[in-house]
Amino acid sequence: MRADIRSHRFISHFPAAQGAKLVKHLRLVRFPHKAVIFEEGADSDCIYLVLTGRVALTKKSPGGAPQTIAWKGPDDYFGELGVLDGSVRSTAAIADGPVQLGRLPRAPFLNILSESSWHTVLRLFSEVSENLRATNERYVGEVVRKEKITLIGEMANAMIHDFRGPFSTIKLATELIAKHNRSAGNQDLCAMILRQVDRLGGMVEEVLDFARGETRLKIRSVPLQELLLHLQEDNLESCARAGVRLVVKPTKLTLPLDPDRFQRVLQNLVTNAREALARRQGARVVLSARREGRQCLISVADNGPGIPREIREAVFEPFVSRGKPNGTGLGLAIARSVVRAHHGEIDFKSARTGTTFTIQLPLG
Repeated sequence: MRADIRSHRFISHFPAAQGAKLVKHLRLVRFPHKAVIFEEGADSDCIYLVLTGRVALTKKSPGGAPQTIAWKGPDDYFGELGVLDGSVRSTAAIADGPVQLGRLPRAPFLNILSESSWHTVLRLFSEVSENLRATNERYVGEVVRKEKITLIGEMANAMIHDFRGPFSTIKLATELIAKHNRSAGNQDLCAMILRQVDRLGGMVEEVLDFARGETRLKIRSVPLQELLLHLQEDNLESCARAGVRLVVKPTKLTLPLDPDRFQRVLQNLVTNAREALARRQGARVVLSARREGRQCLISVADNGPGIPREIREAVFEPFVSRGKPNGTGLGLAIARSVVRAHHGEIDFKSARTGTTFTIQLPLG
């Protein structure tokens, strides 16, 4: 491990002899998931070199809640600013999963730095400045994002209040039509209208919950095939107009779900796929589910052009969107929050031949 440390990016700034001295002063330390490595405002007594795992640097927001402003992975380092200027820690550092770090105490580092050539010092300070600039940009971006989410939450709250009257009128009229015309076709159409009204209200409530940082669920045992068939029925017309074939593969799995919220997760994925596929030859979206151990894997796969490379890493972040002039960029962010509230995860694979989103959920 000591040999590996010598090739670490931080050590590589120094000539071999000085690098070897730094390595001698390093102490290997391990932290479990969510362990606090140091608190914001703590004494800056050392620099940490990340060897394995990932560390979140967080800063308290004006409301007091911690806000992640940077991630540090293997070959990165953190805690250098306070060591260099003698200030306290400007952020907290939290282990995001098990991590192994190299701990370099302040005093021997400063002694070795004072013996270094100006070329070495310049290289180190140039990188520290660049890291600080990138972190500041991210922090400013996060503040702006939070303000946007707060504003959208306020709008969603007002919309819920304003929509109650029209929604009640539509539902009452639909129920009366269903009561007076009991033909099978009319009953199906009325049921679809009622589902869509509930869906609209639920979508606004989800935005409000997302802005509040919470996801409230009404869990019950749900036959997955029933949910998928409702989704297919609701999307047949819109997919047909776009020239997209929507396929639902049969499944016998039953899951503990909030059916309304989870159907909106799948609806978002189907809508995104349909919009990406519109008018492409042989366009197809396939929904399927399978059991894998004690997990259920639900997939939404399309044969579209794929997600642009430049947004793939941030696709689940709020306000990330491309090619959708009327999109908010919140759909996938909300979808991930709902899936995680179900103790699941969502991920994707994308290429020029199509995109597949996979949701992993516990079977119960």
